[in-house]
Amino acid sequence: MSNPLSRAKFIDTKLLGRKRTVVEKIVSEEEIEPLMKELETDTTISRDEVKHTCQELFEKVINKEEVVLDRKFHRRYLDLAFGSTLPPQLTALDASQPWMLYWIANSLKVLDPTWLTDDIKNAIQEKIFKLSEVPHQGGPFGGGVGQLAHMAGTYASVNALAVCDNISGCWDKIDRQALYDWLLALKQPDGGFKTCLEVGEADTRGVYCALTLASLLNILTDELREGTVEYLVKCQNYEGGFGGSPQEDEAHGGYTFCAVASLAILNSLDKINLEKLMEWCSLRQTNEEGGLAGRSNKLVDGCYSFWVGATSAILESRGWDSSIDKKVLRDYILICCQSSHEPGLRDKPGKHSDFYHTMYILFGLVITENTFKDQGGHLCHNIEAKLIDSYKFIPSDLQGINPVYGLPIDDTKLFMNHFRNIDKK
Repeated sequence: MSNPLSRAKFIDTKLLGRKRTVVEKIVSEEEIEPLMKELETDTTISRDEVKHTCQELFEKVINKEEVVLDRKFHRRYLDLAFGSTLPPQLTALDASQPWMLYWIANSLKVLDPTWLTDDIKNAIQEKIFKLSEVPHQGGPFGGGVGQLAHMAGTYASVNALAVCDNISGCWDKIDRQALYDWLLALKQPDGGFKTCLEVGEADTRGVYCALTLASLLNILTDELREGTVEYLVKCQNYEGGFGGSPQEDEAHGGYTFCAVASLAILNSLDKINLEKLMEWCSLRQTNEEGGLAGRSNKLVDGCYSFWVGATSAILESRGWDSSIDKKVLRDYILICCQSSHEPGLRDKPGKHSDFYHTMYILFGLVITENTFKDQGGHLCHNIEAKLIDSYKFIPSDLQGINPVYGLPIDDTKLFMNHFRNIDKK
């Protein structure tokens, strides 16, 4: 047997090497490269710029409690869309015509219901029915005249009609049977829904649009529900949020909202990891800006005040605490998402306002100023909003919203009750 001591000596001298003397060296700060320098990306550079810009805006405000929404100023931006020809740059949104109607009409309605006049409501409903796959019929609807019927275009069309107060009997023109048959044709064996018969993809957006349409119109059946809860549960990933498809995508604010709102409609929120979901929502709020981002390591964007904020509000309506700091988010919206030089609301400082961000940021602002409670035994159309009294602020005087359907509370109830009353006869 070999001598253990000699083996230890071999290991010490041959394997670990000789002991070296310590060398001390004084270096200047210029020679030290920070660790984060090695991790610098386009995103981190942009994030630093956004943080600094937001901080400059915050420092200019003497009292955040006195910052208000410039309602009439933003109305000018919305009225412009209905009162003049849109610029040629918006040609890119040719397939989003019902969406623009939904964004603009919904914004006016939440600011002040009287601002959406009967003339505008009539013009909206006339336009919507021209977008039907069969022109002047009751749906399903495409994104533009002569375009294929699409789940997203149909969702936006029906929601736009929902805020029109049944002007000219427009609600009764919706062909619910045709829509139901179309939704069944889009239903997939795994419980999901395609967005379009010919070329559509299947993800949580399709599920949300389908379930929203069916529940609003009172055509939600067991056949449409079948397998959908299981499909959605598989879309929650290790982060706590939801991806677009089962066990495939990273969590995203838009996909997460669609999944959570869908589960709320199906009364199946208890089937998912709610604590992990709430943690994911909380982590989307940045410390410096106070706004919400849609994914990990992404920039804040005002639209996620709704997508992530409404996800939190849905959980709040079922008795859970809010996952976000509403006061801080409200500061971001009012100080960083509106400008005194340009009407409408914007993604973040340095961006221009647009119809999409204007509506979703307004809805996000409603979420920051209210608490939410489901008053009707987990029936989503009975969610109520109550003005917060836990911190001081000047209310924006916006209409309460239903965070599941993305519509003002009163309009949601009127629209849904209209079809329920018909079906009772």
